[in-house]
Amino acid sequence: MPWPFSRKSLAVLSQDTDETSSSASTRFAFRLFRELVRSDEASNLFFSPSSVMMCLTMVHELASGETRRAMTEALEIASLDAARIEAEIAVLKTAFRERVDAQVAIANSLWLSTHSQIATELATKLRRSYQSELTTLDFSADDAVGIINAWVDTQTRSKIRKIVDELSPLAALIAINAVYFKGAWVRPFPVELTRDGPFTAAAGHVKQLSMMLQSGTYRYYEDKQLQMAVLPYKGDLSMVVVLPALGTDGKEFSLSVSSGSWESWFAQSKHMEGTIQLPRFRVDYEAPLKSVLSVLGMRRAFDPSLAQFEAIQAEKPPVWIDEVIHRAMTEVNEEGTEAAAVTGVFMPCMSAMNQKPRRQFSMIVNRPFFVVIRDEATKTILFMGWIADPR
Repeated sequence: MPWPFSRKSLAVLSQDTDETSSSASTRFAFRLFRELVRSDEASNLFFSPSSVMMCLTMVHELASGETRRAMTEALEIASLDAARIEAEIAVLKTAFRERVDAQVAIANSLWLSTHSQIATELATKLRRSYQSELTTLDFSADDAVGIINAWVDTQTRSKIRKIVDELSPLAALIAINAVYFKGAWVRPFPVELTRDGPFTAAAGHVKQLSMMLQSGTYRYYEDKQLQMAVLPYKGDLSMVVVLPALGTDGKEFSLSVSSGSWESWFAQSKHMEGTIQLPRFRVDYEAPLKSVLSVLGMRRAFDPSLAQFEAIQAEKPPVWIDEVIHRAMTEVNEEGTEAAAVTGVFMPCMSAMNQKPRRQFSMIVNRPFFVVIRDEATKTILFMGWIADPR
């Protein structure tokens, strides 16, 4: 059947909204993506589910009682024992391993106020399992905000310069995770083939954008709802571009995807010759995650009267999560991609397919699309987004 298909019902796709992946981080990524789609009215969405999960799992180590149980449910690790949770974290760290052909990095830090502390054995575990830096900082000092933002700036190669604007002097702890990626395409897009072309943004207006073009053999899948192509980077990484069928409602499509549908597309994909036209794009994204994570089951952790973080010894308990902030950016061009993300958790105390005949495909990404950057060895999703307007 020729592409593009006309729009069909997403009923078949929507039936598979259960998170059936064996990977906790993949299940969490798609649950978080759908909630961000529901809650965020911005045209573009781009975030690092690995960053969010790593940061929250680190904070989960400090939780107790029902708060800890609720966080394990939200993070999709409730069925895992301590050893398997450590294995999941090890996989996330492996996905951000050092490589010869790409720049990939992840960093964790816990900033303790001068009036709070955590047990020595737990601090040792956080350093060992998460490679987390633990720093005591006077949050009331004039340079406290600058010190934390300088750490973020360094870890993201100056792509994200800050995560905080101000600090409560009575905050007990701040947990921050930063990730960075810069990769070159295995096959760069020829600059001489880039031409201005139409892109129909989510709002319906048509823009002239710089559209990159290349042909080759790609891992590819298509059905009546979508096309999917995998563009490899050097260093065993890839960008996966998913283009919904012409006429598809973008929000409806985004709310229907799950880890089950994601893995089904890959299971049915084949290597195929084809041509891909993709716009250059840059996205800067920031989102407070408190309401989204509450929907996913973490509401207790944000409630001062219910939160249990007994591992944090503060002068004026109780301690709860006040806010979770996430910032991410990416820039995609003919040479490759650069992306960075930061997640911060702020915790105050009380005073604060079948084989077909050989053929070629054509994939023209001239309307909103879903994009994932992943590590091919571990299948870990480093970044995920919905690009409704490349500008």
